[in-house]
Amino acid sequence: MLPSPAELRELAERIRAAVSHAPTDEMKQSLAAYAFRLAQVAEQLERADITIDTLVRRANIDRYQRLLAGALDERTRRTVEALLGQENTARDNERRQIEAWRTRAEELRAAADNLPAPSVHESLRRAAQNLDSMADHTEALLTGDPTAPGEQAG
Repeated sequence: MLPSPAELRELAERIRAAVSHAPTDEMKQSLAAYAFRLAQVAEQLERADITIDTLVRRANIDRYQRLLAGALDERTRRTVEALLGQENTARDNERRQIEAWRTRAEELRAAADNLPAPSVHESLRRAAQNLDSMADHTEALLTGDPTAPGEQAG
């Protein structure tokens, strides 16, 4: 189970209190930075009930990876690994959603090809194009591209 934001903040405060007792300036800087990163993670956990968009999720993954690289103790390491796992799971879910949209778009195109009525044919093709556009846009956000394929940079 993940520690609560309050527990992370308490740990950050204990580390901040230890900064003045560190033997070297380098260690003082390292401890202060570590405490700051823990406070950031606590803040992110408190905001977890707010919908996180893809760009924020990617930033969280980057932040958690940096925090994990500098983790001083095993408990913090496990906490950050769990957070990183949650963010990666969310990104995997987004990738599955993209695949589902693309599959549905192909199904709509196939159905449109089998229908003789031009108005239905065109509606299904438009719906398929909308699904492809949603998939392209979400994929661009996941990969960090400023624009989806086929869009012009503005």
